[in-house]
Amino acid sequence: MKHQTERLTHPERSCLQSIARGELPNPDECDGTGQEAWNDHLASARRKLMASTTIEAVARAMKLGLIE
Repeated sequence: MKHQTERLTHPERSCLQSIARGELPNPDECDGTGQEAWNDHLASARRKLMASTTIEAVARAMKLGLIE
């Protein structure tokens, strides 16, 4: 699993970090292209972290030290 998680992009990490902080979704924080991009980044992060939900992806990213 570590191999895949190392490939998380900055926007994917940024979206997960926002959720971990309890912030409302802010698509502009991820890459400035809006809600569709936000959803795409989260879906990609879930896939790479082998998580079925966004919350599970956040938890795995935190456990792996990818986000705080």
